[in-house]
Amino acid sequence: MKRFRGRSAWLLAGLALGLLAGVGSAAAIMFATRPAASSQFSWPQGVPLSASTATSSETMAIATGRVDDQVEGLVTLDFITGDLQTFVMNPRTGKLVGWFKTNVTTQLPVDKSKKPAYLLSTGSWEPVGFSSQQRPAGCVVYVADANTGMFYAYTFPWIKGAASTGITQSTPMLPLDGGKARNITLRAE
Repeated sequence: MKRFRGRSAWLLAGLALGLLAGVGSAAAIMFATRPAASSQFSWPQGVPLSASTATSSETMAIATGRVDDQVEGLVTLDFITGDLQTFVMNPRTGKLVGWFKTNVTTQLPVDKSKKPAYLLSTGSWEPVGFSSQQRPAGCVVYVADANTGMFYAYTFPWIKGAASTGITQSTPMLPLDGGKARNITLRAE
């Protein structure tokens, strides 16, 4: 009888394992033959995909933003100096061909009793009413002062043809407009 129980246990274990393998195989076949959610939408051919990103530390923030349909820029904001800069690369050579700079403390004065704390983000826009020589970049840079709640938007002039020929562009960044996102005053404790 003892011998029969051992064999029975092995037989039951084998049957259970076989049953699990069968169910797993059936589920895998069903999953593999079911249309994937991503196959319901495909990205149109020839339409560029653009993504922006941003990150920061205690003293600096960086972000990327689309400058035109071929290049993006790297935006840096130094919290210590207030310097906002955008660097743009030539898409053919991988060398920097654009450098644009301003100081945000002109529009966002620093409270000397507080450590500067900024937020940085970029957005896309299609400016209208500008000549090709004076056309702003397709990137708007947004800077917010986390201490005061004030924010300001910046851009820079961009000549698309100059970048592809390797001509360096370097001008001050242009302040566009700003406002206040916080309607209360924070007191220092």
